[in-house]
Amino acid sequence: MPSASRKAELRRLLERRDPASLRAWAEANRGALRLAFSLTFAQDELLRQRAIEAVGIIAGHLAQTDRGVVRDYLRRLLWLMNDESGGLGWHAPEAIGEILVNVPELIGEFAPLLPHYLAEEPFEAGTHRAIHRIAEIRPQVFTPYLADLRRSLGDPDPAIRALGASVVLVVDPGGGRAAVEKLRHDGRRFTMYDYQTGQLQQSTVGEIIEAAIDKTSPTGHIV
Repeated sequence: MPSASRKAELRRLLERRDPASLRAWAEANRGALRLAFSLTFAQDELLRQRAIEAVGIIAGHLAQTDRGVVRDYLRRLLWLMNDESGGLGWHAPEAIGEILVNVPELIGEFAPLLPHYLAEEPFEAGTHRAIHRIAEIRPQVFTPYLADLRRSLGDPDPAIRALGASVVLVVDPGGGRAAVEKLRHDGRRFTMYDYQTGQLQQSTVGEIIEAAIDKTSPTGHIV
């Protein structure tokens, strides 16, 4: 099947958000990860976010039989974030994050590389999203990078402030609470992809922080 036809089929699967059919499609199509990643450049934001999600789902499926393929693709994504690549990997950090969420056996090897891009244009926001996702399942891997994450709390981008604060809270529940207190009433809005519903949602910085506090404290109050 020509590449254009395979991409059109993948687009339909993403519109339906059908993980089972997506895994079957990946079985039948060589270069499934590459094709899914190509849709992370789509103009439609929802389609773009679902393509990022699909990269992780496909990687998780492939890793069941060949983790080496996934490891090689992670290296490819990291190379795309290099100056030598020509800067083609704008959404590579998010894709790396989704792959590691779906293949957690590789978190120890690759997640520590992401904090190096926290302040690297144009990967700042995407890196924060990736770290936020990974920290939900393996927060301790980012403990050595708390100082870098705390610097995100003063970023002018509300998404970076919110995600950075959320990770600080998860990684350092005790000390992190005092650090994010000043942001609890930050009403700046931004758009996030909700992995529960598969939809885009508007949130404020304060709402994200309150949710993170609820997860890390039995009372939900700063102590």
